[in-house]
Amino acid sequence: MFKRTTIFIFLLLLVIAGLGFIKYQQIQQGMAMMAANAPPPSTVEVVPALKTLWQPRVSAVGTLTAREGIDVSNEVEGIIEKIHIESGQQVKQGDLLVSLNDDVEQADLISFKAQEKLARTLFKRNEDMWKKKSISETEYDNAYSNLQVAQANVSQTRARIAKKSIRAPFAGVLGIRHVSTGQYLPPGTMLVSLQDYTILYSDFAVPEKHLPDITEGLEVRLRVSAYENRNFVGKVKALDAKVDEATRNISVRAELNNEDGLLRPGMYADIDLMLNQSAERVVVPATSIVYSSFGDALFVVEKNDAGDMMARRVQITIGEQRGDLVAIRSGLSGGEQVVQAGVGKLANNSPVTIVEQTRLKETVEGSE
Repeated sequence: MFKRTTIFIFLLLLVIAGLGFIKYQQIQQGMAMMAANAPPPSTVEVVPALKTLWQPRVSAVGTLTAREGIDVSNEVEGIIEKIHIESGQQVKQGDLLVSLNDDVEQADLISFKAQEKLARTLFKRNEDMWKKKSISETEYDNAYSNLQVAQANVSQTRARIAKKSIRAPFAGVLGIRHVSTGQYLPPGTMLVSLQDYTILYSDFAVPEKHLPDITEGLEVRLRVSAYENRNFVGKVKALDAKVDEATRNISVRAELNNEDGLLRPGMYADIDLMLNQSAERVVVPATSIVYSSFGDALFVVEKNDAGDMMARRVQITIGEQRGDLVAIRSGLSGGEQVVQAGVGKLANNSPVTIVEQTRLKETVEGSE
């Protein structure tokens, strides 16, 4: 009986071992088939994460204004007798722009000059008589008062005549004129714009926390839509005397040389205020970043133990972005091979085939 049981158990174990061997063979065949059908490694572009001096800056927006700019208008009413300028003309300080008809004032001036001459003659006569005590002091005072009134009338009339000749208060470029010869002008009518934009100002606001870092003479870089690929460089001219209580910002005025006349008052400008403290930062292309509500990340390509190239997901903290570059605050130490193209098809520990690019280095060098 014991011998029969032993034989039975032995045969059962032999059957189980056979079935296990068959199953093992099937699993090995399945794994081989899966390996044969596995997708090829993803092709990606990589660049080294570079360390570079990263000058801090404060970004803002502003509007360009002329150093001197006004809308020329008339102070007194009148009819335009002659226009001496053309739209877009360059003028000097004191150049005659528009003449208003002053026939009435000229006639008044002749009359008042005659009255002044008579008053002066009478005063001279009374003065001599008063010295001889031939007239009273009251008569002398009346003669002197009449002379002063006559002189005031002449001066007043000359001033009114001068206001009929509208002149340029400073040198600059005229805009488009808005009046015509023979037109009646009420006081305060806008005639033409006059702008001196050889020097331009741009006022912009920055948060009050940057106040200790802002000093006169700091470099300011401006970009306008008319010249998208060009930076215009100016300097900080002045800071406002107080911080705005509503926004907690402080106004800064930048001064920009515009001798070539490319820029115009009223242009909208993107502004970068360059602060003095430079620091070393690791920078990567903006296309490398995988943004997520769980935290930003990127992929670093490394070799595994078998020597295969694998893409490893790395959590990072990003800093300021400038154009195509992003500064990395934490997560990278510099020198890593970072995926810049093909990020969307990667998962953690994905096999990859890399194509090295040098665009990041060129971009960094071009931005300095």
